[in-house]
Formats: sequence, C-alpha cells, structure tokens
Amino acid sequence: MRNMKKGFTLIELLIVVVIIGILALAAIPLISANTNEAKSSEARAALGTIKDRLRVKYIQNNNAVNTSWTIADLVNTTELTGKYYGAGDYSQSALAAATATYVAAANTNNSSPQVTMTISNIQTGAATLTSP
Repeated sequence: MRNMKKGFTLIELLIVVVIIGILALAAIPLISANTNEAKSSEARAALGTIKDRLRVKYIQNNNAVNTSWTIADLVNTTELTGKYYGAGDYSQSALAAATATYVAAANTNNSSPQVTMTISNIQTGAATLTSP
C-alpha cells in the first residue's frame, strides 16, 4: 500500500504568500489616498462652519467686522473636534474689514494636508479653499 500524503508543498504556499503581498502593495496607495481625502474633507467642513458662523456674527454686529474676533468667539470648539483635527489645529491668519483667512494646519499627531480657506467677502460668504 502506498502512503499518500495530502497537503500543500512549500513552493505552493510561498507562491500564495507572494501573490497576497503583491495585492497588498497595490492596495496601500489607494487606502492612503482615501485617508488623505477624508482628512481634507473634515478640514473643509470645519472651515465651512467657521465661515458660516463668521457671517452670522457679521450680521449680528450690524455688518461690521470686529478684528479681535477669534475662532473661539465664532465656533464652539467641540464642533471643530473631529477624527483627524482638533480645535487647536485651526488658526486665523488674518481678519480684516471684508476678508478673513483661516487655516487647518497639520497637527503633530498625523501628516494631514494643510487646507486654507480665504474668505474674500464676509457679507456674501465668497470663499476660496486651497488644499493639496
């Protein structure tokens, strides 16, 4: 009687491992791109909230900008806390009579892309978003 062993050879297992490795290498850039898009999307949403609150504050202040307004004056900091960014990651670069620039900068915990929103007209809400 012949003793028949069933199973896979070492070569067959190595081929399967190599194929799985190749598939994993192909998926990593896709996952990374989706993560960066999620980070950028979160920052854009929060900057939009800041813009909307700035417009409301502007109208409540009889169509005048108080150049001492800070982000904390405009938005509750819990509204700016997300998965990738916290309230401390948003900064105000400038606040003038008709324009404002707000930035969501990369925090120290991740390599988030920097997203900048420049409000060219607070009254109409005209704004430009710049993200990588």
